[in-house]
Amino acid sequence: MLKRRTLLQGVLGGAVLSGCSSGPSTTAPTVSPQNPFQVDGAAAVDVVIGDEYGGFGAAAYRKKYARASVTPKLTAQLPEELLPRFATGTPPDVVLSSGDGALDLGRLVKDNQLSDLSRLLTAPSWDDPNKTVKEQLLPLLNAGRYDGTQRTLNYIVTVYGLWYSASLFQRHNWDVPRTWPDLLALGTDMKAAGIGPFSYAGTHPYYLLELVLTLAAKSGGADVLQRIDNLEAGAWKDEHVTRAIAAAGELAKRGLIAPGSPKYDHLGSQKRFLAGKAGMLPCGNWLENEMKGQIPADFALTMFAVPALDTSPALVSGLHVAATAPFLVPAKAKNAAGGLEYLRAQLSQDVAAQVSSESNQLTIVRGAADGLEIGSALRSARDLLAAAGDQTIAWYFDTWYPAFANEAAAATGQYLAGGLQQSEWTARIQAAADKLKADDAITKYHRG
Repeated sequence: MLKRRTLLQGVLGGAVLSGCSSGPSTTAPTVSPQNPFQVDGAAAVDVVIGDEYGGFGAAAYRKKYARASVTPKLTAQLPEELLPRFATGTPPDVVLSSGDGALDLGRLVKDNQLSDLSRLLTAPSWDDPNKTVKEQLLPLLNAGRYDGTQRTLNYIVTVYGLWYSASLFQRHNWDVPRTWPDLLALGTDMKAAGIGPFSYAGTHPYYLLELVLTLAAKSGGADVLQRIDNLEAGAWKDEHVTRAIAAAGELAKRGLIAPGSPKYDHLGSQKRFLAGKAGMLPCGNWLENEMKGQIPADFALTMFAVPALDTSPALVSGLHVAATAPFLVPAKAKNAAGGLEYLRAQLSQDVAAQVSSESNQLTIVRGAADGLEIGSALRSARDLLAAAGDQTIAWYFDTWYPAFANEAAAATGQYLAGGLQQSEWTARIQAAADKLKADDAITKYHRG
């Protein structure tokens, strides 16, 4: 397994990890595949990050620019520390906006505070000058686009699916379901074995909405979700969305939901799942990190993709994948070239592999986690991502319009708990979407 480079010691405490320079050079560097942004190799790079892995690019940058001072600063209070700097025109050169104290990116975009990162995407990659940065990334860049302009580079990739215990499946000779009818049949077998087949975090019903949207996209294709994101008329009444919510409803109708699920929070549902009281759990691949120390040694935590509704889906290998943890280069950065170059280093295969190895997360860098010694949980997510290829499923309305997303999730939780009819679910969410679209006070975004 890759180990953290010893040169990184002290970087997140703000220590200068390279020789200090007397100041930037007076001669402008020449543009080349190795230096596409005309970086001054003696200029300091001011890096502020919300998570430790955001500083891993410092060692690679310092190795290339030995005279540069790169001092990543880790903070859990990004708004408190950075908003005053944005206001005074003295922001850092590069920022990782992650963690509980993330920045309000929509406001920064509206105030023209973020650089256009298209130069980064078209630049030669750190690893191979014959390929652009974009060519080495997964097709998940829409998460950082605002009105068609790339304002952030979302770095961490979250894979969503259904978790199970591979050892439990092996003991009962159960196969991973390939279609939704297969999943319902498996649930019946689990119930007969005394196991609550399907559990979820009832107090966080977004997990259920995620399941429904994934089913709809696998059946009808990516356009189904694009129409939802763009608040198109009748998008929530689409036949594929209707089929998906009906399929999810079958879990309740057939008694395949583990007792108490509507009342549990995420930790409660996950603990019951790990205790063997439920056979399947919808969640993202952060589950392993979140429940570290509570996963039984012989559990073999593994993920499978949400199965399609039938044997002829539009997206056979479709997988819901979300890109999070946005990196950004402020428009008024003192050393914007250094900020872009830092991101080029952070997007290298070496650094991305180190992030996966040490943070137990996947990155947007294609194939960077291949060959790493990782556990069954992250390995299964990695393999699903590789198998999906370009059939990644994504939506953005939950980030653009969080209040509306909460309404849609709440309605989904009520439906699964028996509090709404299917027609009421559709009508309620569509009405909320129409109201949102008509509200001129809320900035709207368009997905092309």
